[in-house]
Amino acid sequence: MSKKYWIGSVAFAGLLVGSFSAGSLVLAADEDSGSTNTSVTVTPGSIGLSAPNSLTFPSLSVESIVKGDLNENVNTSDSSILTVSDFRGTGSGYSVTAKASPIATSSGAELKGAVIKLAPDTASTANSVAPDWSKPVALTTTDQQLFATTTTLDGAGISSYDLNKTTLAVPQDNTVKAGSYSGVITFTLTPGQPAQAATANPNPS
Repeated sequence: MSKKYWIGSVAFAGLLVGSFSAGSLVLAADEDSGSTNTSVTVTPGSIGLSAPNSLTFPSLSVESIVKGDLNENVNTSDSSILTVSDFRGTGSGYSVTAKASPIATSSGAELKGAVIKLAPDTASTANSVAPDWSKPVALTTTDQQLFATTTTLDGAGISSYDLNKTTLAVPQDNTVKAGSYSGVITFTLTPGQPAQAATANPNPS
């Protein structure tokens, strides 16, 4: 309620009881205003990558490998979340690549021709500017790009991908040796906005 309306109510009540006095009327003060500056500092953070500790696959028999090509899904009971956390607050972007070592036993026997194909499920952390990664990537011993930011999807904040669609392909091999096989996937995070592909000129001069 404004001051003017409140003063009018008092004067009106005085009329009802018959005690109104012109000398008791209080005039409303003119409005005044002021301003206060506010400030806050937002400090930048860092960027980092968190990869699953392990990805395991179901056991295979020598017989199954000898008889034909296999394509096995990763064990979904594993924790398979790959996360990039970008708290720099710059929008400068990044790219992520991965490579895989040969899959071998401690004595050096290799699972010949075996290929791990990384494939993400739906993003496990909602982020409207997370880099797009929708296609499987077959790993080799050299870096393969998994995903990269763009000017519109700059990856700020937390971007997570569930690798529970990853597969292991093992070709037919008559000479496969029984044993416990393992390998290493190396993920690399490179800060900085990757160069965007040039648009072809449909009508070159």
